[in-house]
Amino acid sequence: MDQEHIAALETQYLPAEKAPPEEVTAQHELLAADPVVTGTLDAMLSLAVVLNKQRQVVYANKALTDFLRLEGLGDVVGKRVGDLFGCRHACERPGGCGTTESCRKCGAANALASALSGGKAVNECRISAAEIGDDLDLRVRTRPLVLRDREYLLAAFQDISAEKRREALEKIFFHDVVNTAAGVQGILQLMPEVPHHQLPSYISAAARASDTLVDQILSQRDLYAAERGELTLNLSRFGLLALLKNVAGTFSAAAGARGVEIEVRGPAEEIHIISDRTLLSRVAGNLLKNALEAEQRGAVVTMSCRRVAGGAVLEVHNPGRMSESVRLQVFQRSFSTKGAGRGLGTYSIRLLTDKYLKGSVSFATDGSGTTFTARYPAKLEI
Repeated sequence: MDQEHIAALETQYLPAEKAPPEEVTAQHELLAADPVVTGTLDAMLSLAVVLNKQRQVVYANKALTDFLRLEGLGDVVGKRVGDLFGCRHACERPGGCGTTESCRKCGAANALASALSGGKAVNECRISAAEIGDDLDLRVRTRPLVLRDREYLLAAFQDISAEKRREALEKIFFHDVVNTAAGVQGILQLMPEVPHHQLPSYISAAARASDTLVDQILSQRDLYAAERGELTLNLSRFGLLALLKNVAGTFSAAAGARGVEIEVRGPAEEIHIISDRTLLSRVAGNLLKNALEAEQRGAVVTMSCRRVAGGAVLEVHNPGRMSESVRLQVFQRSFSTKGAGRGLGTYSIRLLTDKYLKGSVSFATDGSGTTFTARYPAKLEI
């Protein structure tokens, strides 16, 4: 057995082995020739596929081929679910869909694992679907299926992306507004106890936080408009370093209460960009809040910015290191370490950065801590 074949069989989750092409073709032809099978599947509104025991497609209904804008089944048969929807993880390992570390947290992969064991499952999954041009939220139902004395798997998918997007935007709004309101509350609660000569700085901090609160409410109005395809971004020229200092000031009271220090670093000369200041402030605020929540008393969280070719980068670093479970799901809309309706910060960071601010966001976690890096164009084109 050569090294290439050995690599193709290696897996970090589900079996990597695939059926020979001629076997897959025979399975497909058998099902495609059965009018009861094809008629039943094509009558389904869900995106339905029949898979062999190696999780390869042997038949797909018309709803699925229409959804993928395919003329027939030629580009479907033999593929796995991640291949169909263009999941970015499907190409990470030679074994393909279902064999990566990330697949352990995939709702579709886990539902198929249940069906392989003889059970039924209903899960939700979010697929980073490069081929379709967007991320997909799917509800997947799986079960074992016996056709013509052969064992298969039936998987039916429902696109719930719009539903999840609306839910997420509502949660993001309350998530951010509560954070900012809590910042205002924290400042006001401290004011009776501070020396008289420090009151002006506290009043200024409260004013900045209340301005942010109003901005967030207006921004949520814009996000709802975006869902209807009516969003007009509010572009202006502003300093990125000044924005970071303003965000740090908003969270200074919350950081002080946790015993965590916020440090803002940047070049001597201000970095000016043209973008939506409110949305970028929300991104920076969520990055900072997540970093603060991850740290213990005595830690230092650093915010910084720098110029790069064609734009600018902002980074937020905290000394803590992510666990494997958090690292694998950090940008997932449905993932939270803090309970239902919370933990939307990292998802909102990617949503706002990718969809509206035309940037990109990534993270790295190692022995020195965790760093989130967001890159934005010098001038946002809309």
